[in-house]
Amino acid sequence: MTLKTMTALTAGCAALALLAGCGGGGSADAEAAGGGETRTVTDATGADIVIPAQPQAVATLHYAATETLMDLGMTPVGQGEYQEASVPQGWVDRLGEVPVVATDEPDIERLATTDPDLILAPNTLDTGVVDQLEDIAPVYQFTLRGGDRANWKQRVGEVADAVNRSTELKALDDAFIAEQTRISEEYSDVTDGTTIATLSSFTENTAYLWGSGNMLGTIYDPFGLTWSADEDRVIAENAEAAEPEAEVSLELVDKAAGDADIVFVTSNLRGEYDELSTALMDSPVFAQLPAAQAGNVYPNGKSTIAGYSDANYSLEMVEQALQAYRQR
Repeated sequence: MTLKTMTALTAGCAALALLAGCGGGGSADAEAAGGGETRTVTDATGADIVIPAQPQAVATLHYAATETLMDLGMTPVGQGEYQEASVPQGWVDRLGEVPVVATDEPDIERLATTDPDLILAPNTLDTGVVDQLEDIAPVYQFTLRGGDRANWKQRVGEVADAVNRSTELKALDDAFIAEQTRISEEYSDVTDGTTIATLSSFTENTAYLWGSGNMLGTIYDPFGLTWSADEDRVIAENAEAAEPEAEVSLELVDKAAGDADIVFVTSNLRGEYDELSTALMDSPVFAQLPAAQAGNVYPNGKSTIAGYSDANYSLEMVEQALQAYRQR
C-alpha cells in the first residue's frame, strides 16, 4: 500500500467521522452530549471517568491528543500549543482557527470559553489543576510521560477510546502496518546489516539521543535495521528517567553514533531541520561521524510520534533515506 493510498484512507476516515457529527457546542455536564448518553472509561491514571458516549466538543491540552483527534476527523474546540511546521500542511488553516488553551499549563478561563464536553489532558498535570479542569468538563488523562511513553500506539488508542472512535483508528493502523510491511519487503537488501542512530538537539551544545526502545524504534523495527548499540549504551549511562532517551554533551556524539551506517536527525513535517539540529550537524564531532563522512545523514521527521500522521511521515522519510542509501 502506497503513502498516497494511506493518505486517502485517512481522509476517508476523517470524512466519515465528520458526517457522524464531530462538531458542535459542548457542556460541562457529560450528560448534555450524545442525547444524554454516557459511558465510563478508565484513563491512563487508572481513574474511572464518566464521559459523553459521543463527545461533540473536545478540547485537547497537548498536541499529542490533537493529532489523533484530527486523524480521526474531529477538530478540537480548544487545543494545546503547537508549531505550524510540525503539523501536516493540510491542517494549518483549520488548526489556525482553533483557540490555543494550553501552553505549559492550561489557561482555565480561556478553556472554559470553548465550552467543551470532554477535555483530553496529558498525565503530567498536578491534581489541583485537574480539579479545576473538572469544573469545566470531564477530564480524560492520556499517557504522555512515564514508562509507557514509547508506546505511542497505546496513547493514540487511549485518545481514540475517549472519543469513541476505536473502529476508525483500526483502519488507520491497518494501513500503517501494510506500509511498514511493503517497505520492509522492498528494501530488505538495504536494511539487512545496516546500523542506524537517531539524534536531535533541544539546547545549545548538546545532543539528544533516542534509543531503540523509543517511539521511532517501534516504527523502524519491522525493517530489519540494527539500532546503534553505542547509542543505547550511552543512553543507559546518561538517562535521567526510565525512558530510553538522554540529553548529552556534544563530546559524546562520536561515542553514541560512531557505529552507525545511517544517522537520522529530527526534522519537522516539511523535512526541515531547526536551528539547534543544524548546529548539531555543523559541529566538528558530528562531521567526523562515519555516516556524516559518507553522506548518510537524513531527516526522519519527528522523534516523538503524536499520531498516525507523524508515523506515516516517518515512513516516508525512512523510505527516501533507504532509496538514497541504496544508490551510494
